[in-house]
Amino acid sequence: MIGTRRFATTAAVVLVVATAASVAASFDIVKGEGAVVLDDLAQLATGLLATGCCLWTARRATGPDRRWRLAMGIGMAGWSTGQVLWTWYQLVERRAVPSPSPADAGYLSIVPFAFIALLVIGNFRRSGSPDALLDRRSHSARLVLLLDGLIVTGSLFVLTWTTSLGGLVAVGNPSTPAFLVAIAYPVTDLALLVIVVVLSADRKVVLRNQLRLLGLGLVGLSLSDLAFAYLVSIQAPEVPPLANAGFVVGPALIALAALAPVASPAAGPERNRRRWQWAYLLMPYVPLLVSSVLVLRRTLIGDLRPLDGVEIASGFTVFVAVILRQLVTLVDNTKLVLLLRESEYSLNHQAHHDPLTGLANRALFEDRLDEALTDHHRDGTPFGLLFVDLDDFKAVNDMSGHAHGDAVLETVAARLRQCVRDTDVVARLGGDEFGVLVQGVAEPERVASRVLDSLGDEISASVGVVICTGQDPEATAASVLSRADKAMYEAKREGGGRGLVIHS
Repeated sequence: MIGTRRFATTAAVVLVVATAASVAASFDIVKGEGAVVLDDLAQLATGLLATGCCLWTARRATGPDRRWRLAMGIGMAGWSTGQVLWTWYQLVERRAVPSPSPADAGYLSIVPFAFIALLVIGNFRRSGSPDALLDRRSHSARLVLLLDGLIVTGSLFVLTWTTSLGGLVAVGNPSTPAFLVAIAYPVTDLALLVIVVVLSADRKVVLRNQLRLLGLGLVGLSLSDLAFAYLVSIQAPEVPPLANAGFVVGPALIALAALAPVASPAAGPERNRRRWQWAYLLMPYVPLLVSSVLVLRRTLIGDLRPLDGVEIASGFTVFVAVILRQLVTLVDNTKLVLLLRESEYSLNHQAHHDPLTGLANRALFEDRLDEALTDHHRDGTPFGLLFVDLDDFKAVNDMSGHAHGDAVLETVAARLRQCVRDTDVVARLGGDEFGVLVQGVAEPERVASRVLDSLGDEISASVGVVICTGQDPEATAASVLSRADKAMYEAKREGGGRGLVIHS
């Protein structure tokens, strides 16, 4: 790990040297056997450079930053061992490299360690605000992510098999070990690239610089793997050094990933986040569309060889994965809609109800009072309004504590509910004040008497009642509530303690 300026200089030097080596070997600047020697040694040099950088920087790192470097260091050591064996076959023994060979074991050994490194980087995430796409922890979200990877890997494998790998296998008529080795390269390359793309969509990954460079390095290795397979499938007389450019530049990028400084935790612009989210959502369908068009073209036009068993099996697997993904997404979306409805109901209830007693709050009570007045002005439906105030409630809080006072308020709320119908409205208007709205009742004062009886001797209260039976076009919710409040204070001035005053 080095500073930003030193890293920029180092990156420029490493990439220029690696690119220059590939260009010199590819464009006849170095000719003949010298080009082969330069190409092989350049691959080995960058592989050893990546190994050394990963293991050297791991000594000074800690936690996940250390673990991913150790994993990639071991993986690049195995890859470099494979390159040593390849170089030995070509330059020392001067013979064709057999397939499979110990070199293949070395090359493929990078796969499990690269997977571990990517997994460590992916799990090292910020604990800030959750990402809209990838910070879900439900089983369905993980299943969708797994199916996305299967769709992408399967689609790209069909594309690779159709364009190069299938021809390579057909020409070589390989044994089972050779076939498995030939399959292993594209499948593992594609699987790693899918993981890189998925992690790149997660804006909470801490080691973003390392992930980008590591991902580009794996892309370079994968492109050269695919180019090599294609050249062999068309029976090219030799593999030009240009096809091996990814084997030179890829390890160089992995070395730079180990040297890169950790990115700033500042989040990018909202527009960039939305682009990443769209890229993630469309990720499974782009390769699927490309491979589907290719297979459809071959099926309808018939200008290419017919589908073989591998393509049919892979295509069927991708088809099943797409169906499962849509079903899981449909179920997940249905659950999300239900959750949103429950949340909306909960928020609406919280906005219109008292959190302590569960009664309607003042805003909801005034809305219901407005509706009652509207009905009263329209068709003369009578209603009564009760204003209930507990006597000396402050003394209860001061002497017994607020917890006991809250218990008293809850008791009052429960008893008020028992005195009225389900269609009537009981509200806590604030503090120790309660309101009761009863519609279609000719004698609301009887309800007030039941209220006082239900409170009993242990809870002293004053009640003001307003009875609306006649037509009063001047009446408003505020004026009716004010009259009830005035009646309650009259009852309190008369001595409280089960006081009751009625205004008509």
